[in-house]
Amino acid sequence: MGKNFKDLGVRIAIDDFGSGYSNFVYLKKLDIDILKIDGSLINNIDDPKIHLLVTKIVEISKEFGFESIGEFVENKYIALEVAKLGIDYSQGYYYGKPFDIRKLK
Repeated sequence: MGKNFKDLGVRIAIDDFGSGYSNFVYLKKLDIDILKIDGSLINNIDDPKIHLLVTKIVEISKEFGFESIGEFVENKYIALEVAKLGIDYSQGYYYGKPFDIRKLK
């Protein structure tokens, strides 16, 4: 079993990045691929200070070679702001609400 997870094609993400205070240390310690930017930041992207913070997180993400995901994209305004900032992917109710996969036909 000499292979590590990355050799098997596994990608690693830090979820809820930006919540709490110790997340930045993980950027150096962990061999991650993706930063999922916390929904509490994305959901308040219209606040100038939050907007600046998310902008800097995206810049750091790109400098480290990580992909980024914006959580809690709940409307068109947020979706457009996330795209303008260069966030790679977004998720949230704007695109669809959670559902029971067993109900798919």
